[in-house]
Formats: sequence, C-alpha cells, structure tokens
Amino acid sequence: MYKMSNDQDSQFNKAYDYAMFLLNIRLRTEGEIASKLQIKNYKFQIIQEVIAGLKAQRYLDDLRYAEVYLENLKKYKNWGYYGIKKKFMEKKLSSIIIEQVLTEGLSEEEELAIAKKLFTKLNSLPLRGRDKGGVMTREDKSRLAQKLKARGFRGNIISKLIFA
Repeated sequence: MYKMSNDQDSQFNKAYDYAMFLLNIRLRTEGEIASKLQIKNYKFQIIQEVIAGLKAQRYLDDLRYAEVYLENLKKYKNWGYYGIKKKFMEKKLSSIIIEQVLTEGLSEEEELAIAKKLFTKLNSLPLRGRDKGGVMTREDKSRLAQKLKARGFRGNIISKLIFA
C-alpha cells in the first residue's frame, strides 16, 4: 500500500463511508459496490482500496453472497439454471463464482423439483387446447415448455417434465 495524501485519504474515507451506507441498506457484491463508486466518480485506485478494506473486514464476500442468494432463489422463486445464472450476472458476480456455486448448489434433481412446482402452478391455469378429458394437447405442452424455457430451465429438465 502506498502513502496517501490528505486529499486521497479524504476521498478514501468518503468512498468507504458511502460503501458502508450501501451495505447497511442491503448486502451487495464487490461488483455492485465498485459500480456504485464509479458512478460517484471515485478513482479506480480508491475503489480498489475500499473493496480490499471491506473484504478484509468481511463486509464483502461474493462467494458467501452467491450461496445465500442461490438458496433464497431456490426456496422462494421459480427459476431454472440459466435464469439463476442470469440473476448472478446481474449482481456482477465473477463467472468463476457463478459456475462454482451453481455446480455445487443446484443439482438437476433440485432444478427438476423447482420446475415441477412451477409446472403445477402453470398447469392449473386454463389452457386453450386442452381436450374435454383434461389431457394436454401438443400445443399446451409446447406453450408450457416455452414458459419454462423463459424462466431459465435447461432443455433436459423441460423434456423430463413435459414430454416424458
């Protein structure tokens, strides 16, 4: 670490205080904090030092953040693998962390269970092409498959659920 001038020290303190303010509102990732500090026109070097300080004090931990976020998405939302991956990318998590957390934290069985839950919800909605016996037509299956795909479920999960 280099010796900071009084102006740099003041900038660091302001940036650090702003980052703490943001973290008091809700947990954030390193990327989100860096982005917010860039918007406030802090220099790259100041941003890096603030993030390093927050990591040293364990206020920032992207891996832990991703693990908790994944558990919440699995429990309360109906997103598939690719949908969750997109949400992680929006949180500015590194691709290494995203792959690690998804590989370790979202098995195909879990994704299938989430898809079944969403499928049941979607299937209870009235569908146009259903015949009088309540059997889904090919059009119904296709429409449900599209909805599942839009929520980020992998193709093999959709196939197992709808076309098996």
